[in-house]
Amino acid sequence: MSIVYAILAMILFGSCVFFYKQGTPFFSTGLGASVFIMSHMIILTVLALVEKTKLDMKHLKFLVIGGVLGGLAQVCWFLALKHGKLSTVVPIRNLALLVTIALGVIFLAEKLTLLKTIGIILGLIAVILVSI
Repeated sequence: MSIVYAILAMILFGSCVFFYKQGTPFFSTGLGASVFIMSHMIILTVLALVEKTKLDMKHLKFLVIGGVLGGLAQVCWFLALKHGKLSTVVPIRNLALLVTIALGVIFLAEKLTLLKTIGIILGLIAVILVSI
């Protein structure tokens, strides 16, 4: 099921970026990013209320740190979309997977196989070719 969710996320993220790009020229960075995040908040608040999950205060710091980093990333993302071409900034932004993989290998002891390493190298080459 995780693959299905990942494919849906890929389609939704790809589509949302297209619409996000359409609105960026007409709003300041702060307002545009705020509207974007508030739109997320509406959906996520409804989901949180439906799930009725207790908040684990011991691990809340990870969500807060992730939220702060995500907010800063949204500001940078908004500026990149506002001033750049989709075909250039989207592949570069999607290199975030390299940061995630590195953090997983370093801090979570995840395995970096030869096949994954080859995939990372091919992904880097693809991003370079698509972005130029």
